[in-house]
Amino acid sequence: MQRRRILKMFAVTTAYSKLLQTDWFGTLLAEVAVRPRPAVGILRLNLGDFPALRNDFGSVRIGTSRLSANVPLGLFYPIVINRAPGNQFFALNSECTHAGCAVPAFNRSSNSSACPCHGSRFGIDGRVINGPASFPLQQYKVGFDAAGTLTIEIPDWPHEVVGSRVEGSGALKPRFRLKFLAFANLEFEVLFRASLAAGWNPIPFSLTPDGPADRTVFAGNDDFTEVYVERATDVGFYAVAIRIEQV
Repeated sequence: MQRRRILKMFAVTTAYSKLLQTDWFGTLLAEVAVRPRPAVGILRLNLGDFPALRNDFGSVRIGTSRLSANVPLGLFYPIVINRAPGNQFFALNSECTHAGCAVPAFNRSSNSSACPCHGSRFGIDGRVINGPASFPLQQYKVGFDAAGTLTIEIPDWPHEVVGSRVEGSGALKPRFRLKFLAFANLEFEVLFRASLAAGWNPIPFSLTPDGPADRTVFAGNDDFTEVYVERATDVGFYAVAIRIEQV
């Protein structure tokens, strides 16, 4: 796909579990593709990166931002991923259906996830065990393959990126501009792959058309942001990624 010829809307979110640095487990990214709305995010996790999920009744909670007073500082609630016997997995929105506090990971000792605010308890599949919550946690569609990859479909997690070539940037190959809405309390990075079959790799970027491309992470500020990358090839795919951590 020759990005210098067209503008693309990136409208699907994906995540990978490759460790990018200490405490960070993956990236939630907008792939280079046009998808019909409403877009569905695809969270992909390698179980090898999460020891708790290697055994029955294991559980982790991952998110795009830290919590404060049991609610996320950023835009999205964490996801609780629980493993049941028989290679059955449950992926749940951690937002408690009573008052919106973030429910923690599943606790095998109590056989539940207990809301820290008002004590509602939920089963491994998100069902209500004890109130005051009246409704189960939102459950996401989950797939699991022989390679140990967990795939979770998450509605309403897309973010959009518009890409365009920068004319007259002074480089041998004009830089490529990526414009997106960078929500506060989220961290973003830029990924590149040369073909659909290739893996994604982080690349440095600049915040100005002519500045040094020496940035690797951008902290969101609830405003539209433009970042600029060097074009090493005439073809390829760029993505803006939201970094994910265990919370």
